[in-house]
Amino acid sequence: MTIDERFESMKRTGAEVQKPLELLGALDEKSAHAHLDAKAAAFANGALPLKYKALAALAAAVALDSSPCIANNTKLAKKSGATKAEIMEAIAVAKFAKSATVLSAAAPALEWLASQEG
Repeated sequence: MTIDERFESMKRTGAEVQKPLELLGALDEKSAHAHLDAKAAAFANGALPLKYKALAALAAAVALDSSPCIANNTKLAKKSGATKAEIMEAIAVAKFAKSATVLSAAAPALEWLASQEG
């Protein structure tokens, strides 16, 4: 199956093919297939229900600032049974996680400033 055929198959099931993935498919079909295969493996039936996987992926997308992934994973979470409150909580967790990494990254500056106090 070509990547374009795979994209068409995805669209027939209601999935969106975001522009970055379309570009990857046009430039490197093998990498686009590998990306989709990895996604299929990550979201396959396993220990975590699909709703939890979608919420985790949403939180990661928010923390990493990936607009296409945020849109896709919000829709997947909702389709998988997540409530608006659960989606908002996942976003709040992502906000905290991102702010914690900013605080950690700023540690050298904070240490220097603290050493300058008197």
